[in-house]
Amino acid sequence: MKDFTLNFLGSDSGFGEKNNSAYVELGNDLWLIDCGYTVFNELRSTLNLEKYESINVIITHLHNDHAGSLCQLILYSFFVLKKKVNVYSKCERIKEYLDITGVVDEAYSLFRGSSNLKFIKTEHAKQLDAYGFLMNCNGKKIVYTSDTATLEPFVEYINSAEELYVDMSIAGGVHLKIEDCMENLKVIKQNGVKVVLMHIDNREKMKELVQDEFYFA
Repeated sequence: MKDFTLNFLGSDSGFGEKNNSAYVELGNDLWLIDCGYTVFNELRSTLNLEKYESINVIITHLHNDHAGSLCQLILYSFFVLKKKVNVYSKCERIKEYLDITGVVDEAYSLFRGSSNLKFIKTEHAKQLDAYGFLMNCNGKKIVYTSDTATLEPFVEYINSAEELYVDMSIAGGVHLKIEDCMENLKVIKQNGVKVVLMHIDNREKMKELVQDEFYFA
């Protein structure tokens, strides 16, 4: 049973059926976390995008399963819904990415953070810069790692948060490996933080290892 703040459109790793992406409604505004290549169609089939005063998209890094349909969402919103999308990202090449995917400048506004959103730089793939973040959502403080090979940049924020959304894998590599993190996550849970596993590469095996210790996105 879901007992956490974010709603997930998908929680698979990069080779899964539904890209890892979540959203939350803050008042009349939609906040979307990442917009991978499966997300635009999933978003349109799940939500009525016309009802929101603003559409805000947080992009954590530029792998295709996190930004692959950002172009479609921005252009659809601009030409069909007649509203600009607010893009929040600290990725160094986000403007270049939007340019080469054909997004016109007037269709979006780009922000590097806000009073409600603090980006946290982390380690993922060496070819690009990647970020998680700290955010207040409807009165709850959440930490969202996105794709990361380490928990270290997030440690100082986790114990003061209500929820931790953490990239977790069986394989490891450029992602956190469950067997290396299990004990740390149990301590975090004991400190009163809800731990939600996401970006899962092998759900069946992960559930065997985790049992009922943590939530699954």
